[in-house]
Amino acid sequence: MNNIKTLEQERAKFCLEKVKNIKSNQDKSNQDKFKTAARNLPSFIVSNGLIPTLAFYKSKAEKKEVYEIINEWLKERKIIENDALNYLVYKDFNTLRLATMEALALANWLKRIVEIELKEKE
Repeated sequence: MNNIKTLEQERAKFCLEKVKNIKSNQDKSNQDKFKTAARNLPSFIVSNGLIPTLAFYKSKAEKKEVYEIINEWLKERKIIENDALNYLVYKDFNTLRLATMEALALANWLKRIVEIELKEKE
């Protein structure tokens, strides 16, 4: 058997690992803050653009973890180097467009995984 995975599988796996880590290492209050930040991320990117969203998420302590997840993924995909916000403000439109599409795709997976893994107690 070969180990080839689709990009969608890779995104889902990455998000699942990150959310499970937060679930096991953070208290309920921090999990709730992370959940809210992750759920809002796709709509923020669409309505405000990637750079303003990154700036907002990086500036807020309760949203910084989501920023770090996006940053790590974009580095893994070799779209950025070092820090996403500092890198993208100086890059060309094509790089920004690619980063936006990839960040939005990951944000949608993060939102889905958060809904599954960080459910409210019933």
